[in-house]
Amino acid sequence: MSATMIQLGVDDCCIDAGLRSRISQIPKAPHTRIYVVMEDGLEVALLALDQIPYVDYLVLYEIFVRPECRGKGLGSRLLGEVESLAKALGYEKITLSPRPLEQGYSEEKLIAWYNIHGYAERPNCPTELEKSIDLSGIRPRP
Repeated sequence: MSATMIQLGVDDCCIDAGLRSRISQIPKAPHTRIYVVMEDGLEVALLALDQIPYVDYLVLYEIFVRPECRGKGLGSRLLGEVESLAKALGYEKITLSPRPLEQGYSEEKLIAWYNIHGYAERPNCPTELEKSIDLSGIRPRP
């Protein structure tokens, strides 16, 4: 199965009520980009990223996979897509603040999941995680 990320415009919305609810809770900063993830014609997840042009890191603000789509590796694949996007845009790192979006999912479990994917505590900021991106072969950002 192949997932496709579609960036939502200001007036765009999605069909799935659960994803619409999540989107309505995401603060809209000037550099926030929201992506709906489609798989086999269905909306299965969303990503919220802060693509700030004057910093060396991409902020993964939120990754949300619909409950019935979990446990199949989609979240891991989406992290890979975010890392590919960060590399294509020339960001040196991805940062995030790991916080569970639903009751019953512990912060410790979430941090362990990110650790498995190469994210570690951000220096001088113990509430955030980060991962360095290999930019070899990529033109530096202006």
